[in-house]
Amino acid sequence: MPCRLRLPLLAALVVAALPLPILAADPPERVIGTGDRTGLDLTLYQDDNALVHDRRTATLDKGPLRLIWEGVSRQARSSSGILSGPNLTVRAQGFDLDSISGDRMLARAVGHDVTVVWGGDDDHEEQARVLAAGATPLFDVGGKVVAGRPARIVYDQDAAGLRAGPTFTADVVNGAPGRHDLDLAYMTGGLGWQADYIAEILPGSDRVVLSAWATLSDTTGLDFPQAHVAVVAGRPNRSDLRRAVGLAGTGGPTPEPLGPYQMFTLPEPVSLRDGTDTQAVLMPPTSVKVERELVLEPLPPHAWRTRAGEPVRQTPLVLLRLDNSAAAGLGRLLPAGIVRLYQRTSDGTLTYLGEDRMPATPERASARFAIGRASVVTARRSQTDFQHVSADVSEAAYEVTLSNAGDRPVTVTVREAFGGDWLVLEESQPHHRDDALSASWPVRVPAKGEVTLKYRVRVRG
Repeated sequence: MPCRLRLPLLAALVVAALPLPILAADPPERVIGTGDRTGLDLTLYQDDNALVHDRRTATLDKGPLRLIWEGVSRQARSSSGILSGPNLTVRAQGFDLDSISGDRMLARAVGHDVTVVWGGDDDHEEQARVLAAGATPLFDVGGKVVAGRPARIVYDQDAAGLRAGPTFTADVVNGAPGRHDLDLAYMTGGLGWQADYIAEILPGSDRVVLSAWATLSDTTGLDFPQAHVAVVAGRPNRSDLRRAVGLAGTGGPTPEPLGPYQMFTLPEPVSLRDGTDTQAVLMPPTSVKVERELVLEPLPPHAWRTRAGEPVRQTPLVLLRLDNSAAAGLGRLLPAGIVRLYQRTSDGTLTYLGEDRMPATPERASARFAIGRASVVTARRSQTDFQHVSADVSEAAYEVTLSNAGDRPVTVTVREAFGGDWLVLEESQPHHRDDALSASWPVRVPAKGEVTLKYRVRVRG
């Protein structure tokens, strides 16, 4: 007689015959160290920000794996990691930027027994259970809660999972066993650069020898040996940063467009050491034509709205104007940076003259940087008349006497800044409108002579 089972009982037997679910275990780990590195590219920006491309090779088994990428920057941006490789699917990833420490071991031991040594006169060991970590740990010792830090703590558990330095961890699925070329790209703080210029003035000449260095700084807590480095002139919005193009280059560091910025690829690998600055050639010494300018700086704008007292004695500022053109010996983007000026004395000794900041100067633009004050040219600036035309309109007349004690004639540019609407009513020489708020008068002063410039200006506001 056939056996008949009720439907609920049959369903129960079918379920019982199915294999029990297996809880997912952590995948096997594969540590990828700096010894596996095959290449390192850095793109440095001028805002303590950089893109790292770290390339390494590793032999991987097929299937799920946990890759532990050692030797990453302590200042890596936590959500910026991009791991790529053939037949590799990334399921989860993240940075662990803290290394093994007493605090981390203590935090892991909460709820576990440890051996504590309190130190002092009563230096003995005893068993304790860690109740809480933090600035003042709590221990259960023989049923009593003890607060404080022991002299030493001996842990029974090992330090598995805690690394000696920052790491990047990725849970991946590898589709094919064998040797793989892997690439980890990430953004980091602690890497930056600036341009530093050296300008040697050639006496009796209208030329300087100008060279530029990229000063690369590393405060990441990590060394970057033999890295191919590119530097970007400009300060991009971090949310707009994309992975850089290939950085290896040959020849000099020629600027290359990178969106609205310029990228310079250094021709030779550079080793960056944590806590140090390293200089690499950005522009070799180049003979550049310059023009000297003498500029008499303007009075403050309030001088045009009140009656002045005693005359003002001034010394013109000596500027070097550099035209960024091929005809002058340049014709390429010059990143912003500090220009340090030198000149050799008659016996060949190099002498420091001063320094100034040069703004970013594109091709066909001009840059000016100050050398110092003129030694043979002086100015005497006097207000000769002043009157209020209305509540917000005033008129002032000035004369500027320029004296040249040198053996050569010079041109002095007298500048004025008005701080409002202005109109020149009278002048002994024609002016140049520099911008909406200022004007200038170029005045030729003969050798061993003097010239007086006069002007009357009406100002509103």
